[in-house]
Amino acid sequence: MATCPRCKGHLTENHRCPRSPARKVFEVTLAALGGAFAALLVMSLVDPHGQSSFDGAILVGGALAGVGLDRWFRN
Repeated sequence: MATCPRCKGHLTENHRCPRSPARKVFEVTLAALGGAFAALLVMSLVDPHGQSSFDGAILVGGALAGVGLDRWFRN
């Protein structure tokens, strides 16, 4: 797939370069946090002692907050 020469993002039909470098850093940070939540989710599913029962609720709340922030910043 082609990349934008300006921002190095994927060139799709409706590609727009990010407004600022800070927004790009925010998106990468949000993706990293999403990966961390996914890792915690997998860890809580494999936990043999069942000590992470409250972690599931926190993970769902974090995922919903991440999606909400993504939707808010895309508008």
